[in-house]
Amino acid sequence: MSAIEHLSQGDLKCQRCKEEDAILKARSEFHCKQCFLRLVRGKQRKQMSAEKYKINYKKSTSGQLEKVLVALSAGTSSLVLLDVLGNLLLEQQQAHRGLQGFEIVVVNLNEKELSSLDKEVSSILPELLSRFEPVQISFKTIPLDSYIDMKSLHEIHIENDFSSLANPVDSQPCTLIDLLNRCLNKSSAEDLLSIVFEKLLLQAAYEEGCGTIVLGHSMTRIANEIIALTVKGRGSSIHKLISNRIEKYKDKEIDIVYPLRDLLFAEIDEYATLSDLKRFEVHSSVVKSRVSKNLTIRDLVGNYFANLDATGYSSTASTVMKIGQKLGSPESDSMTNCKVCGECIYQDPKGWLKTITVNDPAPVETEDEKSYLREYSSSLEHSLNKVSEGGNIDLCYGCITTLNGVRGHQGFIWPIEPKLNLQYEEVSDEKKQVLDEFVLTDTEDD
Repeated sequence: MSAIEHLSQGDLKCQRCKEEDAILKARSEFHCKQCFLRLVRGKQRKQMSAEKYKINYKKSTSGQLEKVLVALSAGTSSLVLLDVLGNLLLEQQQAHRGLQGFEIVVVNLNEKELSSLDKEVSSILPELLSRFEPVQISFKTIPLDSYIDMKSLHEIHIENDFSSLANPVDSQPCTLIDLLNRCLNKSSAEDLLSIVFEKLLLQAAYEEGCGTIVLGHSMTRIANEIIALTVKGRGSSIHKLISNRIEKYKDKEIDIVYPLRDLLFAEIDEYATLSDLKRFEVHSSVVKSRVSKNLTIRDLVGNYFANLDATGYSSTASTVMKIGQKLGSPESDSMTNCKVCGECIYQDPKGWLKTITVNDPAPVETEDEKSYLREYSSSLEHSLNKVSEGGNIDLCYGCITTLNGVRGHQGFIWPIEPKLNLQYEEVSDEKKQVLDEFVLTDTEDD
């Protein structure tokens, strides 16, 4: 049975309100439009039921509200999340004479060039934010190149024994896209990009004074992440990356919350349709390949869950998520942190990799083979001397997997523990004039 079954008008009454005609069947119940929207909004409120998100008259009147960063990519899930939160604040203002429980800071990481998006996310904001008037929402756009700290760029080498070396490189102008284009495959680029997104959002929350980051991941997306993390060699991080948690960043603790985690993507997609959010979606103009080897791990797993939903097995996502939630952190006395992703290394991956990998070549026998070997060795001599001068760095198994194949002289250039300095993109004068009608800036009076 599919997650959402549409019904003919007038056939059945809604099982929630008992008054309106049901338009769909979800979770074994018949729903009218408004009752289904309330169902979705109720799931968000359950995940954000902490006191700091509720109306507090003292904090509301003194301007000390909790700031919540909403990560907006303008995909279906993030648009639904913003709509649900905006409607919650609208209800709070209407019920409490203009007061609200928290403030929203919308942050968009600009992927227009990277993903060849059909429009700027900032272009949809004026009309989108007008749906929540008079709720005050601020908006920030951050270029992905903010992650590039020229002083932290290193050329990373992984040797045959899986030891990792890094050489500082001369500072030269480059973009994140330039670095990602050097990746061995799309899955490696996707993995590194997820690291960039996480760090930039944490830095944005830190600079904006936000105590919470909310992400629009559905149950389906979280199940996707569990399988993808396992395949990418990041299984030790599953327990943390799929759960509502507190992230320690610099001298601040930031709550990471997935308000839509109890909803299947099909349910979120239906909410977007019923709420007229589809017209705000921003899409990539790049057509995804139908050939499996040209897809990323996340794409492959996403197709798998889409097929399950179409064939009536959408509940599989719930099963995968429940199993993932049972995982805990590995037991280890000594821990270090990966220099690329920052995750904990509970066990040195080199020892295990050596036992399962054959790195020694077949013996050289013929004269032609010996000649080719001498020619190849002489071409590498200079580069190998340079590599040997590099310092050892700690890499987790996931990052070694991501950089798999980068051996010897073929180093991969990437920032190591960069000092982030966010450079917010300016909105055009025309868009800014429209946005100012809906957005509370730092210079406005309460």
